[in-house]
Amino acid sequence: MKTTDYVIQYLIEKGVTDLFGYPGGVICHFLDSAYKFRDQIRTHTHYHEQAAAFAACGYAQETGKAGVAFSTSGPGATNLVTGIANAYFDSIPTIFFTGQVDTYVAKGSLPVRQRGFQETDIVDIVHSITKYAIRVDDAQELPKILDKAYTLAVSGRPGPVLLDLPADVQRADLAVKCGETVQAPWEKEQLPPCDMNKTAEDIFTSLSNAMRPCLLLGNGVKQAGCKTLIRSFVNKLGIPVVSSMPAFDILPFESELNFGFIGANGHRYANIVLAKSDLIVSIGSRLDLKQVGNERQKFPAHAELVRIDVDTGELAYKVRENEKQILADLRELLPCLLQCAENHKLDRSKWLESCKQVKTRLMGFDDLPYTAFLRRFCREIPDDAIITADVGQNEVWLAQQLEVKEKQTVHLSAGHGTMGYSLPAAIGAYYGSQRPVYCFNGDGGIQMNIQEFQFVVREQLPIKIIVLNNHALGMIRGFQKENFDGVYTQTVRAGGYTVPDFSQIAQAYGIPYKRIRNKEDLDDMTLVPGMGLIEIEMPEETVLQPNFGKAGSTQMQRPEMESALFEEIMAL
Repeated sequence: MKTTDYVIQYLIEKGVTDLFGYPGGVICHFLDSAYKFRDQIRTHTHYHEQAAAFAACGYAQETGKAGVAFSTSGPGATNLVTGIANAYFDSIPTIFFTGQVDTYVAKGSLPVRQRGFQETDIVDIVHSITKYAIRVDDAQELPKILDKAYTLAVSGRPGPVLLDLPADVQRADLAVKCGETVQAPWEKEQLPPCDMNKTAEDIFTSLSNAMRPCLLLGNGVKQAGCKTLIRSFVNKLGIPVVSSMPAFDILPFESELNFGFIGANGHRYANIVLAKSDLIVSIGSRLDLKQVGNERQKFPAHAELVRIDVDTGELAYKVRENEKQILADLRELLPCLLQCAENHKLDRSKWLESCKQVKTRLMGFDDLPYTAFLRRFCREIPDDAIITADVGQNEVWLAQQLEVKEKQTVHLSAGHGTMGYSLPAAIGAYYGSQRPVYCFNGDGGIQMNIQEFQFVVREQLPIKIIVLNNHALGMIRGFQKENFDGVYTQTVRAGGYTVPDFSQIAQAYGIPYKRIRNKEDLDDMTLVPGMGLIEIEMPEETVLQPNFGKAGSTQMQRPEMESALFEEIMAL
């Protein structure tokens, strides 16, 4: 049995339905095998390997299955690196296959830079941003290696793995029969033994003892596939919930328990609710600097902090010395927590009402004309849509203004913060669910993978591409305004940054196009699913607000509230 036939068959058995990549000489055997099984698994050709890697991420984010991307050696492999890093920092289960020169051509231990054409040691390059990376030099070892890689990618804290496949290994015959797959003696990552029922009872005891408890949900909830389970737990518990920005779609906007996302650019009322709490139970959140501020000890200093995470590495970085840490897999712990909530009534209606008053007083406090306009625009997005966003001001505005509906899902590049992510991720997410996608971008980010317009047109995908065009790299411009006396080098038109005519870009690719300049343009439009490019004209001088003040306090965001208002809200 041909090695690559085995690989494709293994992926099919694991439920993988789509492959994303770009052809090349030393990955052709992999492509040939994928073609043999085309009735069971689809192969998608992108126009840049980075886009293929992002598509694999989007597919995995939407489905919870392993996303798969492939490339040839050399530049093909190195073009995957940004996508691999994105998967690593956002805990996305992904498998990357790279072609490599024949083993008998490789430089081996010779002190030369390369022997084979496009020979590049991709394994060493990605070592620090993968859970597992290996060059397979012996075809007969491939079945065990592949099973280990897949198991590591999807278990514990998920993440990327990479298998580098020399061309002669790809075409070799394996000593296994067609239809057989080898289950290697690799177990899923195991956490230390833990009595989940007792742990859940202990957490619930803390919740019961607190007068102002609050849940803080992170992206780990989504990566564990526990979105439905956490919603049931939250509804049974009946206490305020906030989230990190990547997790803001876990609860629908209409939920009376949803108090927005926290952090530097988070909802002002979310940070205030957190500051007023006497207990914070963090579930699957890294609590990074954007969430807690530069001075971690100020992160609601008077509240007890309980942190639940699957990664010992994250817990090693303490927010405060006296925090309570729980190392647990949410897929095992949450059912026990839900049972506790069903067995014990927790009435914090007075505290919940106080939080509602805070939200009411501060809703719209930081609105600007263009952000309020965006909220109106987002209300037109269908109830069951997938939404992706790029990195920059567009991402933050979307998180702030989208009144996410129950069936909507949102996918971002969070930890790595990769511009150019939204469009390829939208492609991958579409193939994961076959639902219409609304893809938000800034004018800078969209140009980083603009070639994927051709993919959307070629396949006639129902992806609505929205470009928020302020003719500037707005987030960087804001940093320059704050720190460089408004010298906007390379971030605005006068400083050397320019933007193409997107109407002509759309015409060249054959994509239906609409420009929105004002409310009247929006009133004349319905965001029906389907392929299209929508350009929203925005002023060059856009800003992000709120933001952390110089003190780095989560509840004292800029622009600062009047002291009387702040005291009034904290007293609610």
